Amino acid sequence: MEIVNVAGFVVCAVILAAALERYTPWATVLISLCTGAAVMIYLLPQIGIIAESVKNISDITGGSRTAILLKVVGVSFIAQITAQACSDAGQKAMGDKIELAARIFIAVYALPLISEILNLISGFLGD
Repeated sequence: MEIVNVAGFVVCAVILAAALERYTPWATVLISLCTGAAVMIYLLPQIGIIAESVKNISDITGGSRTAILLKVVGVSFIAQITAQACSDAGQKAMGDKIELAARIFIAVYALPLISEILNLISGFLGD
């Protein structure tokens, strides 16, 4: 399980950052940034696999629904990462605003799918 490798690496970085925080607070930020970058680089092959699978699904389904799904997932990831960064920086209120904005964007992006589902249900019911 590769998550154990990632979790172990991150825990080691956290311990190192905690040990250095008292003496060199700037090092904590540097360790955090480098750890985040290293994890993202480690995940690039998995992201490639996901992208290829999404392309295959898009080819099968036609694309418009997949584009909506990708927007929703993208908004979710960006909002979560940003909100966590705000929270880590002591700005939880700003992180909460990002999460609220993400919910609104997701609702807007999902409206065409919701409309399509309602039309489909209406068609089944004969209205």
